[in-house]
Amino acid sequence: MPIRIDERLTAIANLIHGGAVADIGCDHGKLGYYLVSTDRADKVIATDISAPSLRKASELAFDNGVTEIMETRLGDGLSPIKSEEVDTVVIAGLGGDVIAEILKSARLDAKKFKHFVLSPNTHPEKVRRELKLMKHTIVTDLLTECAGKYYTIISTELKVDYKDDLDDDEILYGKFFRTDKVFLKRSLEEIATMKNILETHQSAELEGKIARLEEVLKKVEK
Repeated sequence: MPIRIDERLTAIANLIHGGAVADIGCDHGKLGYYLVSTDRADKVIATDISAPSLRKASELAFDNGVTEIMETRLGDGLSPIKSEEVDTVVIAGLGGDVIAEILKSARLDAKKFKHFVLSPNTHPEKVRRELKLMKHTIVTDLLTECAGKYYTIISTELKVDYKDDLDDDEILYGKFFRTDKVFLKRSLEEIATMKNILETHQSAELEGKIARLEEVLKKVEK
């Protein structure tokens, strides 16, 4: 029986189209179970550094009779997953600095995977920089709203003829920010919030952020 997941996890699930999937930092395992129960993945390996969380993921798989196609493994980052063992690696709900470090460790260990689906809570620019080093082409780079917050979701593909070369703005704001209506909406909200703060508290730093964002918005297709 499928279970309900929030808007962010639904957007992530919609970017996965079969094959074996590793859900890194799976927490209670809801995404992994959703993927196998809706036939978006043929197999899921759910990992977490927390034994109590992983136990709940194991119980979810057992209670719903999917232990043959939803495996759980205890471990940090991608250490429990072998190179090319899965088609897609999902990492969601962690800070961008942490996700970037996980990717870096995999790169230094010469691990390869066809696809990543990543949703950093913070610092998505750090994730994009690491993806460039891994020669992964960004296919999707979007913002989604969930419970009043905005989340970045990035999907990638490993290509032999890698030619991706993100510019500085694309690293900071997303590969497709120029045509992303949600980016425009969020940026206008951020500018309004910062200007409200400046009415009572002067800040050269905030003024600089507003100026930079307003300059970037000139490049957005309205």
